[in-house]
Amino acid sequence: MRFARGPLRRPAVLAAVVATVSVATGLVPGTAGAAVSCEVTYATSQWGEDGGGFTAGVNVANTGDHIAGWTLTFTFPGSQRLAYGWSAQWAQSGRLVAASVPAGSISPGASAAVGFAGTWRGSNPPPTDFAVNGAPCAVRVPPSPAPTPVPSPSASPTPSVVVSPADIVVPEGGSAVIHVRLSQRPSYGWVTVDSERLLGDTDLSIGPRLLFPADRWDIWQPLTVFAAEDDDATDGTAAFLSRISQLPGSGVALWTVRESDNDAATPSPAPSPS
Repeated sequence: MRFARGPLRRPAVLAAVVATVSVATGLVPGTAGAAVSCEVTYATSQWGEDGGGFTAGVNVANTGDHIAGWTLTFTFPGSQRLAYGWSAQWAQSGRLVAASVPAGSISPGASAAVGFAGTWRGSNPPPTDFAVNGAPCAVRVPPSPAPTPVPSPSASPTPSVVVSPADIVVPEGGSAVIHVRLSQRPSYGWVTVDSERLLGDTDLSIGPRLLFPADRWDIWQPLTVFAAEDDDATDGTAAFLSRISQLPGSGVALWTVRESDNDAATPSPAPSPS
């Protein structure tokens, strides 16, 4: 296998966690020879005892080549759930979270800030597997800063992407279908929905972009997912992101695919007689 809101209550207990992340070198998609190198500071303020709410600010400093369009991904290690976010297209599937800024850029030496609010139960440890454009991250925890204020969410004036189901299984050498539509009627003609693999098994791929006329925004359209034949006996997985290409600030959909492998595992050799 190849791996290429309801209002928040007054805080009862307040804590802050900061994790500074040095992103390992990787190539920026679509930019030949450009290497991703950056530092991410993740700061949270939480409240509650056995559960509650929290806010997180993420600052991405570019210490490498120019980044044109970027996506931050990480996995919640506990029961955390994303409520809403700002300054990026936020989505969560299972524990995987993605913040996408497809029309944004970060010049060398500059930084970009995004953030979100969420809930937690039991504990709220920081994520440890940050990645920017697929480049994995190493994490260190500096002293805790003062908590940051919580921005109020604003109503979305534009449609977002809806997918069903959010998790599918595709047989190796075959295909499966998810269905896509918009959350509301757009205020203009045609809407284009593009999808891309964020991370995971490169044997998993998808069909072409989808086009939605304004008067058929609520009609489900099929998007085919393919799983190529390979020589291993491992089920591959991948995470995909679907977005409205004309509206870089609109809601996105994050969904996952698992390949059901059809190769038999290689049996272990029998022990030699003594």
